[in-house]
Amino acid sequence: MKISDVLAEKGSNRVITVRPGKSVAELPGLFDEHNISSVPVVDATGRLLGIVTDRLFMKALARYGTAMLEFTAADVMQTPAPSCAIDDRVAHAMRLMTEQRVRHLVVLREGALVGIVSIGDLVKCRLQDAELESRVLRDIALGRLAVE
Repeated sequence: MKISDVLAEKGSNRVITVRPGKSVAELPGLFDEHNISSVPVVDATGRLLGIVTDRLFMKALARYGTAMLEFTAADVMQTPAPSCAIDDRVAHAMRLMTEQRVRHLVVLREGALVGIVSIGDLVKCRLQDAELESRVLRDIALGRLAVE
């Protein structure tokens, strides 16, 4: 299965993004409002600059205390953002997440942001694949038993 299939399964292709000057103090409200835990940072042309995650927010809070609430997204973003291509296989994306120790990948098509996938999205996909494989194997086994 490919990342394009995961995005299709998720539905909406709308990606919530912020500009680099967005106040860090506004991010928790944005995360809550959209039920997300990461947001790509893009410039005025939509070019991907980085990503801010709930984990990066908490890391900045731990290091700088409430003074970090004066920071901007550019101050706490990870750059380059962990990413994968839309045609990558799910197994490859999971390997990237494991190696980079991240829970989100921005999805790119020819360098342009087209989506974002979380580890939860990929695990859900793999579980669906495993359930399908299990049903097929069970049907094959039951078919062989019926013939004997």
